[in-house]
Amino acid sequence: MTQKQGRTIKAGLLAGTATFATMMAMAVSTSAYAQDSMATEGELEEVVVTGSRIPRKDLVANSPVNVISAEEISIGAVVEIDRVLDGMPQTASSNGPTTNNPGNSQANVNLRNLGIARTLVLMNGRRFVGSAANGVVDLNNIPPALIKQVEVVTGGASAVYGSDAMAGVVNFILKDDFEGVQVNGQYGLSQEGDAERYNVDFTLGGNFADGRGNVVIYGNYLKRNQTLAGERDFAAVQLGETTDDQGNPIFVPGGSAGIPQGRFSGNGLNHFIDDNGTPVAYDSDMHAYNFAPVNNLQLPLVRHAITGIGNYQLTDDINLFAEMTYANNRIQSQLAPTPFSEGMDVDLRNPYMPEATRALFSTLDTDGDNLVRFTVTRRMLEAGPRLQDDDNKLFRYVIGLNGEVGNGLNWEVFYNYGKTNQAQRQDGNIVISRFIQGMLVNPDNPNECLNPSNGCVVLNPFGEGKMTEEMINYLKIAATNLTAVTQQQVGANIAGNLFELPGGEVGFAAGVEYRKDKAETNPDTFLATGDIDGFNAGAPTKGSFDVKEMYLETIVPLLSGVTGAQYLGLEAGIRFSDYSTAGGVTSYKIGGEWRPIDDVKFRGLYQRAVRAPNVNELFLGFSNGFPGADDFCVDDPSRTAAERAFCLELGVPETLIDGFEQENTQIQALFGGNPDLSEETSTTWSIGAVYTPAMVPGLTLTADLYSITVDNAISSLGGGLRSMIDACNQVLDLSNVYCQALTARREDGQLENVPQYNENIAKFTAKGVDFSVAYNFDAFGGNFDLKLLGTRLLEAETQASPISAINDCAGLIGVRGICGRANPKWATTTRLTYSIEDFSASLRHRYIGGVMDERVGLGSRRREDTLVPDIPAVHYFDLGLRYTVNENLSVFTNVDNLFNKKAPIMGAGVAGQLNTDAGTYDVVGRRFTFGFRATF
Repeated sequence: MTQKQGRTIKAGLLAGTATFATMMAMAVSTSAYAQDSMATEGELEEVVVTGSRIPRKDLVANSPVNVISAEEISIGAVVEIDRVLDGMPQTASSNGPTTNNPGNSQANVNLRNLGIARTLVLMNGRRFVGSAANGVVDLNNIPPALIKQVEVVTGGASAVYGSDAMAGVVNFILKDDFEGVQVNGQYGLSQEGDAERYNVDFTLGGNFADGRGNVVIYGNYLKRNQTLAGERDFAAVQLGETTDDQGNPIFVPGGSAGIPQGRFSGNGLNHFIDDNGTPVAYDSDMHAYNFAPVNNLQLPLVRHAITGIGNYQLTDDINLFAEMTYANNRIQSQLAPTPFSEGMDVDLRNPYMPEATRALFSTLDTDGDNLVRFTVTRRMLEAGPRLQDDDNKLFRYVIGLNGEVGNGLNWEVFYNYGKTNQAQRQDGNIVISRFIQGMLVNPDNPNECLNPSNGCVVLNPFGEGKMTEEMINYLKIAATNLTAVTQQQVGANIAGNLFELPGGEVGFAAGVEYRKDKAETNPDTFLATGDIDGFNAGAPTKGSFDVKEMYLETIVPLLSGVTGAQYLGLEAGIRFSDYSTAGGVTSYKIGGEWRPIDDVKFRGLYQRAVRAPNVNELFLGFSNGFPGADDFCVDDPSRTAAERAFCLELGVPETLIDGFEQENTQIQALFGGNPDLSEETSTTWSIGAVYTPAMVPGLTLTADLYSITVDNAISSLGGGLRSMIDACNQVLDLSNVYCQALTARREDGQLENVPQYNENIAKFTAKGVDFSVAYNFDAFGGNFDLKLLGTRLLEAETQASPISAINDCAGLIGVRGICGRANPKWATTTRLTYSIEDFSASLRHRYIGGVMDERVGLGSRRREDTLVPDIPAVHYFDLGLRYTVNENLSVFTNVDNLFNKKAPIMGAGVAGQLNTDAGTYDVVGRRFTFGFRATF
């Protein structure tokens, strides 16, 4: 870390701490003594459980809620909170420490595999500012050691919390009454001696003013070291799929068509230049570049964070509270050197052109001007790997008042402000215009550029390692993206009991909120104009929206304490939201519970949720990306005569149509916002039961059937490039909007810059059964605590657009295809902890059910033609051991992936950059962690 970086971090920490201290000092100077309001002994205190804002004594909500305790986080030695959430059966894998490409330098949560933008993240029941223009929260900013518990409610919850809660809500509840000093330290590494993690955090808290106030300060430093894919055998070579002489599928070393020798395609030629300067016909099965080993297996991260929480009782009935969060995360992604590819004129007078190459290319110079048009493709090894360094700074402040009024009603008013600044630096990009400029020479002096501006030097792309330092310095550019995201929220609510019916007290909650989200991304000139190859270019993004909301919830007890109904009640809620962009929208919920006897509770809810488009979806400046898809113009045995003829209309040259090959599985596409987008809507219903048998104390069983359908979902044109190609293939008609988009091709017929702008056209459905078991009992002189969470996925349908087929991805995987990451039908997480005196041992088992290659499951490929049609079920075991040395010190050691289960190798059609699904499966291997906890 440089001195400048250190000063910036210290300034942020000091400014945040000073602001927090000032707020609390103001509170102390104007306050009066408050009496203790804790519940009397034996009385169960009313609490708010995520899924409803109404305080209640029944901790089992009508929405299925999973609670992750502070003990679970401690036992797992968790320093990255997304690792805990990804271990839940209800979540699909998302970007995190081992997802280098694709990845966005953040850690996110994806409930029900409905997308990270459809899961709402809260802290202490209030919104947390997003870390990008899409509004999605980076979980790296959540302080793990300060978490009291995490409550996860799955299913639409917009009536309670507003937009984005379509798949569910994750609410991080922090400790706000800590007293004393606690210091945690730990060190971890893999069995291979790499993938190191260093973490230290402290929590300092105490009461003041005769117990009227409490302040908690938390600080954290985390360093996660880089590990490259080349350090693991399964990831060191990118695999490709082909067939042997008998037609059987086999793995072969694969990779990218962007090779370091320099390849020239067009005008009937497709040749690279070998070490002797001889042009050699390119064969994609023989000459692919292995980009895998220099990609990250584990992304490096450095985190500095501080959080402050304070409460002060101003009067008997009024409490002042405040929160402050500062976090600085620096994460670096690394990719193989830039695979430059661009159409241009190649000058035959280039002094570096080998004679054999010049002789071949000269046959194409029909007009004698010494210029031949080619697509030049070259892996720029001399420029080094592409590095993306993201420096993310987050500031969040909350201040408010809460208290009680008569009849036990609780009220709260608050102001919530958050801001994220991201400075992204990209190294390794190649300037396209300069490359083109450097390929044109001065006829009078071929050692000079025809246009000498920008310090132009004549380039030598003819062979591996031929670019000099001077050439690379002329071509290479460091690009920057600057992003700022702000969120302001003001709210007021009141909740409690209104009056009493024969069945009990009628509970309610009502509130109003105002929120404004604003985001702006400013790329530098090279990125904004698209004049680079390397990382994704993009135009500036700038936009904002605000929303005014009001909501009402109620719980109505109908019967209580009668035969057949120990309790019968209804629950309902409604929220109206007025968006400056989407207009007025309404969400609601209705359901209830029935407890026929004390041991059994039945529950159910029907909910309508909405999600308004975020700033990115509305106002994204045109940017490029590289989705995976297959062009039906490729000349293989399955291509029909009609497809061949139509591909000529699309722009594939007649000289190349026979033998036409797709250069890369990833195709460059253009993405952009749409200010005319409307809201997404979803319907969710769940019905389930909770069983707590009196004959088995300590045992709780739950089961819930759920269904979530998202309509009018925001997706790119055609529902994605793959779906758009499939839709065009069904009609083969240039009047079709999707076929028109596929005319975006280079001169050599390769798809490039295919438009993929946002539309409200997709539909998703998720159905399944959640179940859980919790059992706590004493045996063998100690205590056993068993917890099991599980899910059975029944349906995971996706329809990319109204004209696209409906695909059920339950039990399938397709990292680059339709189904995304693994969608196992069965998934469970079980933890068994045994504690005796000062020692505890805990074993966690994660079960990920088997999945099938989507090409087989969706019928586009025969099983016998697929090398790995099925990925078997995977079992992961994690062991944690703890020993309390004395009342002030405990030590622990953890072994994750105890049996060193290897990540499954997948078929090339579904494999990601690591030949596996790096978000779902463990790619690091067995890991050890050693640490301590000291209290004072």
